[in-house]
Amino acid sequence: MPVSVTKNPGQGNAPFFSSGSISFSELRNKFTDDQPGFGQQISASQLRRNTDVSIENPIVPDSTENEQISTSNNLKLSQFRNSIKRYLATQSGTDDNSSYPGEPGFRMGLYASNGRGIDWSGGGVNGRDGQGGNNTGNHIKNVQKGVLITGTCGSVQAGVPAAQVAPRLTVHNMRIDVSGSILGYGGAGGTVQDGNAEDGAVALNLGTLGKNNRVIVGSGARIYGGGGGGEKGYKGANGANGRCRDVINTSNCGGCPGCPGGYSSSGCRRGGGCRRKQVCNWWGNCWRETDAWDHFETCTKVYDTTGGIGGDGGNGGRGRGYNNQGGPSGGSGGNAGTPGQGCFAGGGPDPAAEAGKTGGTGGTGGDWGQRGGETSGPGNPGNGGAAINRSSGEGYDLYGTVNNNTIRGAVNR
Repeated sequence: MPVSVTKNPGQGNAPFFSSGSISFSELRNKFTDDQPGFGQQISASQLRRNTDVSIENPIVPDSTENEQISTSNNLKLSQFRNSIKRYLATQSGTDDNSSYPGEPGFRMGLYASNGRGIDWSGGGVNGRDGQGGNNTGNHIKNVQKGVLITGTCGSVQAGVPAAQVAPRLTVHNMRIDVSGSILGYGGAGGTVQDGNAEDGAVALNLGTLGKNNRVIVGSGARIYGGGGGGEKGYKGANGANGRCRDVINTSNCGGCPGCPGGYSSSGCRRGGGCRRKQVCNWWGNCWRETDAWDHFETCTKVYDTTGGIGGDGGNGGRGRGYNNQGGPSGGSGGNAGTPGQGCFAGGGPDPAAEAGKTGGTGGTGGDWGQRGGETSGPGNPGNGGAAINRSSGEGYDLYGTVNNNTIRGAVNR
């Protein structure tokens, strides 16, 4: 949803001195509102615009709308027309990236033409806080910039945070106050045998940080990194090889028949007569005699057969995340192996080749910010996403209610 930006929250919710007279007493009231000890007087030197980014709460901060206020001795009251002490951006409702490929769920960076990002000064896409503003806007200045997250920020895209500050700017003096939910993407389970499952994604990515940034965690906040996907189940073992024994009987009338190629003989044996001929003597007497005998051989061929191929493991379960809020998904069961190779017609197994073994069940997805479940396969489950991550730059302060109810996943300082 569009982010609402308030200028000078709690002090009229609008730029100071948009009309009317400007007095030193009013300048004291407006610019020293939370800095006791100034009494009734304030000097002109104290009202110069302070551009030092290391100052956490400058009296007159540097902002795009304060750039007319002098930093030196030529200070004039008229320079405070439409001036700013601080900004507050409020996120409400639901912000995710289901319609924005490659973008975080909630963007806190430069304002874009799609209406996402934070336009502190209200100049639009080509204004100082817009993507056409040459990175010269309020993100990089020392003016206090509060971001109040009251709704839900989530990601449905792998590797993309649920909420993110400007990653290519060095941001100073931003206060992110979370009373709502920032929920990271839950990684998909492994689907490629021996491959890796998908990592869960970061909930809140702070990008590149400069001076005086902080995250304030409300008692009802949920800053949860996405769970990693479960590892794919192990591949089932191949079945044991078998052996086939093929036995054939051959016969021949008049001599040993021999065996076909690849077969061995157990010996030739003679049977009864198989052919007769007529025989006559000198006296003209004739009769018939056996002329040839049957011969028989038993031929045997022994050959190995391969066992069946083991079944693929089951897919891993998805980790818990904004895209899977019901809980970590369990992995699916493994697939059955293929049958072992059979014997040729007429042969018999001695012993039979075994079928491949069933693949293992996929690992369960990880809970919020947790690594996915492992199996005994050589792949890896997905890692859990961090709750709060800093890409580079200086550290940040973490305040508020910090426990397992409000933050799940690593906090990278």
